[in-house]
Amino acid sequence: MESVDTVLDRVWPAQLRTDRLLLRPVTREDGPLVSELLTDDRVRAHLGGPVTEDRVAARQAAYSTMAGAFTVVRVADERPVGLVIIGADHRCEGRAEVSYQLLPAAWGEGLGREAVAAAVSWWTDAVPGGGPLVAVTQKANTASRRMLEAIGMTVVDELDEHGARQCLYTPAGDQDDSDLRWVRLLAERRDAVERRRGSQARATAAGQNLPDDLAALTPEELARLCPARHGAYGRICARMADHTPDLHLGRAQDGAWIAWLTTADTS
Repeated sequence: MESVDTVLDRVWPAQLRTDRLLLRPVTREDGPLVSELLTDDRVRAHLGGPVTEDRVAARQAAYSTMAGAFTVVRVADERPVGLVIIGADHRCEGRAEVSYQLLPAAWGEGLGREAVAAAVSWWTDAVPGGGPLVAVTQKANTASRRMLEAIGMTVVDELDEHGARQCLYTPAGDQDDSDLRWVRLLAERRDAVERRRGSQARATAAGQNLPDDLAALTPEELARLCPARHGAYGRICARMADHTPDLHLGRAQDGAWIAWLTTADTS
Protein backbone atom coordinates (compact mmCIF):
# COMPACT_ATOMS: atom_id res chain seq x y z
CA MET A 1 0.00 0.00 0.00
CA GLU A 2 1.30 3.45 -0.91
CA SER A 3 1.79 6.04 1.80
CA VAL A 4 -0.94 8.64 2.23
CA ASP A 5 1.47 11.45 1.37
CA THR A 6 2.50 9.70 -1.85
CA VAL A 7 -1.12 9.26 -2.93
CA LEU A 8 -1.98 12.88 -2.14
CA ASP A 9 1.02 14.20 -4.05
CA ARG A 10 -0.13 12.26 -7.10
CA VAL A 11 -3.72 13.55 -7.15
CA TRP A 12 -3.16 17.09 -5.87
CA PRO A 13 -4.28 19.82 -6.53
CA ALA A 14 -7.97 18.96 -6.62
CA GLN A 15 -11.28 20.82 -6.54
CA LEU A 16 -14.59 19.38 -5.34
CA ARG A 17 -18.03 20.86 -6.01
CA THR A 18 -21.32 20.24 -4.25
CA ASP A 19 -24.70 21.94 -4.55
CA ARG A 20 -23.66 24.82 -2.30
CA LEU A 21 -19.91 24.55 -1.88
CA LEU A 22 -16.56 24.64 -3.60
CA LEU A 23 -13.66 22.83 -1.95
CA ARG A 24 -10.37 24.15 -3.33
CA PRO A 25 -6.74 24.06 -2.15
CA VAL A 26 -5.87 26.42 0.69
CA THR A 27 -3.93 29.51 -0.44
CA ARG A 28 -1.98 32.22 1.38
CA GLU A 29 -5.01 34.49 0.95
CA ASP A 30 -6.89 32.17 3.33
CA GLY A 31 -4.67 33.27 6.20
CA PRO A 32 -7.43 35.28 7.96
CA LEU A 33 -9.79 32.28 7.75
CA VAL A 34 -7.16 29.97 9.27
CA SER A 35 -6.50 32.47 12.07
CA GLU A 36 -10.20 32.88 12.86
CA LEU A 37 -10.79 29.12 12.97
CA LEU A 38 -7.78 28.43 15.19
CA THR A 39 -8.51 31.19 17.72
CA ASP A 40 -12.31 31.00 18.05
CA ASP A 41 -13.41 29.59 21.41
CA ARG A 42 -16.49 27.94 19.93
CA VAL A 43 -14.67 26.28 17.03
CA ARG A 44 -11.90 25.04 19.34
CA ALA A 45 -14.16 23.95 22.20
CA HIS A 46 -13.50 20.23 21.52
CA LEU A 47 -10.11 20.70 19.87
CA GLY A 48 -7.94 21.71 22.80
CA GLY A 49 -8.85 25.40 22.82
CA PRO A 50 -7.49 28.35 20.82
CA VAL A 51 -3.89 28.05 19.67
CA THR A 52 -1.05 30.53 20.09
CA GLU A 53 -0.07 33.18 17.55
CA ASP A 54 3.08 31.23 16.67
CA ARG A 55 1.07 28.09 15.89
CA VAL A 56 -1.42 30.11 13.86
CA ALA A 57 1.42 31.49 11.73
CA ALA A 58 2.94 28.03 11.32
CA ARG A 59 -0.34 26.52 10.18
CA GLN A 60 -1.09 29.40 7.82
CA ALA A 61 2.20 28.67 6.09
CA ALA A 62 1.77 24.89 6.18
CA TYR A 63 -1.82 24.68 4.96
CA SER A 64 -1.11 26.78 1.87
CA THR A 65 1.41 24.21 0.65
CA MET A 66 -0.23 21.04 2.01
CA ALA A 67 -1.65 18.42 -0.33
CA GLY A 68 -5.11 17.47 0.92
CA ALA A 69 -5.92 20.81 2.59
CA PHE A 70 -9.21 22.20 1.25
CA THR A 71 -10.74 25.61 1.86
CA VAL A 72 -14.55 25.34 1.99
CA VAL A 73 -16.11 28.19 0.00
CA ARG A 74 -19.84 28.96 0.11
CA VAL A 75 -20.80 29.46 -3.55
CA ALA A 76 -23.73 31.82 -2.86
CA ASP A 77 -21.50 34.62 -1.55
CA GLU A 78 -18.03 33.23 -2.44
CA ARG A 79 -17.05 33.41 1.22
CA PRO A 80 -14.53 30.94 2.70
CA VAL A 81 -16.25 29.38 5.71
CA GLY A 82 -14.05 26.48 6.80
CA LEU A 83 -11.35 23.89 6.24
CA VAL A 84 -11.45 20.18 5.46
CA ILE A 85 -8.09 18.40 5.53
CA ILE A 86 -7.19 14.87 4.52
CA GLY A 87 -3.72 13.80 5.58
CA ALA A 88 -1.71 10.97 7.05
CA ASP A 89 -3.00 9.71 10.41
CA HIS A 90 -0.12 10.00 12.89
CA ARG A 91 -1.56 7.13 14.96
CA CYS A 92 -1.25 4.44 12.30
CA GLU A 93 1.01 4.21 9.26
CA GLY A 94 -0.80 3.89 5.94
CA ARG A 95 -4.06 5.34 7.21
CA ALA A 96 -5.58 8.70 6.26
CA GLU A 97 -7.52 11.04 8.56
CA VAL A 98 -10.10 13.66 7.64
CA SER A 99 -10.39 16.70 9.92
CA TYR A 100 -12.67 19.70 9.62
CA GLN A 101 -13.47 23.11 11.09
CA LEU A 102 -16.29 25.50 10.15
CA LEU A 103 -16.91 29.10 11.18
CA PRO A 104 -19.83 29.46 13.64
CA ALA A 105 -21.58 31.82 11.18
CA ALA A 106 -21.96 28.82 8.84
CA TRP A 107 -23.23 26.38 11.47
CA GLY A 108 -26.74 24.97 11.37
CA GLU A 109 -27.03 24.89 7.57
CA GLY A 110 -25.62 21.41 6.91
CA LEU A 111 -22.56 22.87 5.20
CA GLY A 112 -20.12 20.90 7.35
CA ARG A 113 -21.90 17.66 6.49
CA GLU A 114 -21.86 18.56 2.80
CA ALA A 115 -18.15 19.47 2.82
CA VAL A 116 -16.92 16.46 4.78
CA ALA A 117 -19.08 14.07 2.74
CA ALA A 118 -17.53 15.43 -0.46
CA ALA A 119 -13.99 14.98 0.85
CA VAL A 120 -14.67 11.47 2.17
CA SER A 121 -16.25 10.42 -1.13
CA TRP A 122 -13.30 11.86 -3.05
CA TRP A 123 -10.86 9.81 -0.96
CA THR A 124 -12.76 6.53 -0.83
CA ASP A 125 -14.08 6.50 -4.40
CA ALA A 126 -11.87 8.70 -6.54
CA VAL A 127 -8.40 8.24 -5.05
CA PRO A 128 -6.99 4.87 -6.19
CA GLY A 129 -4.92 3.07 -3.60
CA GLY A 130 -5.76 5.64 -0.95
CA GLY A 131 -6.19 3.09 1.80
CA PRO A 132 -8.33 3.31 4.94
CA LEU A 133 -9.74 6.64 6.14
CA VAL A 134 -10.76 7.67 9.65
CA ALA A 135 -12.20 10.68 11.43
CA VAL A 136 -11.55 11.27 15.13
CA THR A 137 -13.79 13.46 17.28
CA GLN A 138 -14.33 13.91 21.00
CA LYS A 139 -16.98 11.62 22.43
CA ALA A 140 -18.51 14.70 24.07
CA ASN A 141 -18.81 16.51 20.73
CA THR A 142 -22.31 15.31 19.88
CA ALA A 143 -22.75 17.67 16.93
CA SER A 144 -19.61 16.37 15.21
CA ARG A 145 -20.58 12.77 15.92
CA ARG A 146 -24.07 13.27 14.48
CA MET A 147 -22.57 14.81 11.38
CA LEU A 148 -20.18 11.89 10.81
CA GLU A 149 -22.97 9.38 11.33
CA ALA A 150 -25.23 11.33 8.95
CA ILE A 151 -22.71 10.86 6.12
CA GLY A 152 -22.53 7.11 6.73
CA MET A 153 -19.52 6.77 9.02
CA THR A 154 -19.51 4.40 11.98
CA VAL A 155 -17.53 4.12 15.23
CA VAL A 156 -14.93 1.35 15.16
CA ASP A 157 -12.83 2.31 18.17
CA GLU A 158 -12.44 4.65 21.14
CA LEU A 159 -9.21 6.10 22.50
CA ASP A 160 -7.93 8.62 25.04
CA GLU A 161 -6.13 11.55 23.47
CA HIS A 162 -5.48 15.18 24.42
CA GLY A 163 -6.99 14.56 27.83
CA ALA A 164 -10.39 13.43 26.53
CA ARG A 165 -12.18 10.33 25.26
CA GLN A 166 -12.24 10.21 21.45
CA CYS A 167 -14.36 8.24 18.98
CA LEU A 168 -12.70 6.89 15.83
CA TYR A 169 -15.00 6.69 12.80
CA THR A 170 -14.58 5.11 9.38
CA PRO A 171 -16.89 4.87 6.32
CA ALA A 172 -19.31 2.00 6.97
CA GLY A 173 -19.47 -0.96 4.63
CA ASP A 174 -16.55 0.10 2.45
CA GLN A 175 -13.46 -1.93 1.60
CA ASP A 176 -11.60 0.69 3.59
CA ASP A 177 -13.41 -0.54 6.71
CA SER A 178 -11.99 -4.02 6.18
CA ASP A 179 -8.56 -2.52 5.52
CA LEU A 180 -8.80 -0.53 8.74
CA ARG A 181 -9.69 -3.57 10.83
CA TRP A 182 -6.74 -5.45 9.31
CA VAL A 183 -4.38 -2.60 10.13
CA ARG A 184 -5.66 -2.59 13.72
CA LEU A 185 -5.09 -6.36 13.98
CA LEU A 186 -1.49 -5.98 12.84
CA ALA A 187 -0.99 -3.11 15.30
CA GLU A 188 -2.31 -5.25 18.15
CA ARG A 189 0.10 -8.06 17.25
CA ARG A 190 2.99 -5.58 17.22
CA ASP A 191 1.90 -4.37 20.66
CA ALA A 192 2.05 -7.93 21.99
CA VAL A 193 5.55 -8.49 20.58
CA GLU A 194 6.86 -5.25 22.12
CA ARG A 195 5.30 -6.13 25.48
CA ARG A 196 7.12 -9.49 25.47
CA ARG A 197 10.37 -7.75 24.67
CA GLY A 198 9.68 -5.25 27.41
CA SER A 199 9.15 -7.94 30.05
CA GLN A 200 12.60 -9.34 29.30
CA ALA A 201 14.26 -5.93 29.41
CA ARG A 202 12.67 -4.73 32.66
CA ALA A 203 15.42 -6.38 34.71
CA THR A 204 18.09 -4.01 33.36
CA ALA A 205 19.44 -1.44 35.78
CA ALA A 206 18.44 1.41 33.48
CA GLY A 207 14.84 0.24 33.33
CA GLN A 208 14.60 -0.39 37.06
CA ASN A 209 16.04 2.95 38.08
CA LEU A 210 13.74 5.14 36.00
CA PRO A 211 10.69 6.30 37.97
CA ASP A 212 7.18 5.81 36.62
CA ASP A 213 6.80 9.58 36.42
CA LEU A 214 9.75 10.96 34.45
CA ALA A 215 8.86 14.45 35.69
CA ALA A 216 10.34 13.36 39.02
CA LEU A 217 13.83 13.25 37.48
CA THR A 218 16.08 16.20 38.19
CA PRO A 219 17.53 18.18 35.25
CA GLU A 220 20.90 16.60 35.99
CA GLU A 221 19.42 13.09 35.84
CA LEU A 222 17.59 13.87 32.60
CA ALA A 223 20.79 15.24 31.08
CA ARG A 224 22.49 11.87 31.64
CA LEU A 225 19.87 10.05 29.56
CA CYS A 226 20.05 9.69 25.81
CA PRO A 227 17.85 12.42 24.25
CA ALA A 228 17.01 10.32 21.17
CA ARG A 229 13.56 8.91 20.46
CA HIS A 230 14.14 5.43 19.03
CA GLY A 231 11.76 2.82 17.69
CA ALA A 232 8.01 2.65 17.13
CA TYR A 233 7.29 3.19 20.83
CA GLY A 234 10.24 5.47 21.61
CA ARG A 235 9.42 8.25 24.06
CA ILE A 236 12.70 8.35 25.94
CA CYS A 237 15.71 6.07 25.74
CA ALA A 238 16.58 4.02 28.82
CA ARG A 239 20.32 4.18 28.20
CA MET A 240 22.85 6.79 29.18
CA ALA A 241 24.02 9.32 26.61
CA ASP A 242 26.49 8.34 23.83
CA HIS A 243 25.41 4.69 23.75
CA THR A 244 24.56 2.27 20.96
CA PRO A 245 20.78 2.74 20.61
CA ASP A 246 19.49 -0.75 21.31
CA LEU A 247 17.60 -0.49 24.63
CA HIS A 248 14.51 1.67 24.71
CA LEU A 249 11.72 2.64 27.04
CA GLY A 250 8.20 3.77 26.17
CA ARG A 251 4.56 3.67 27.19
CA ALA A 252 2.34 0.69 26.41
CA GLN A 253 -1.32 1.21 25.51
CA ASP A 254 -2.32 0.63 29.13
CA GLY A 255 0.00 3.42 30.26
CA ALA A 256 2.66 1.15 31.79
CA TRP A 257 6.32 1.65 30.99
CA ILE A 258 7.84 -0.99 28.71
CA ALA A 259 11.42 -1.45 27.57
CA TRP A 260 12.76 -3.48 24.67
CA LEU A 261 15.95 -4.42 22.85
CA THR A 262 16.29 -3.83 19.11
CA THR A 263 19.48 -5.85 18.64
CA ALA A 264 17.86 -9.19 19.44
CA ASP A 265 14.65 -10.66 18.07
CA THR A 266 12.75 -12.19 21.02
CA SER A 267 9.40 -12.46 19.24
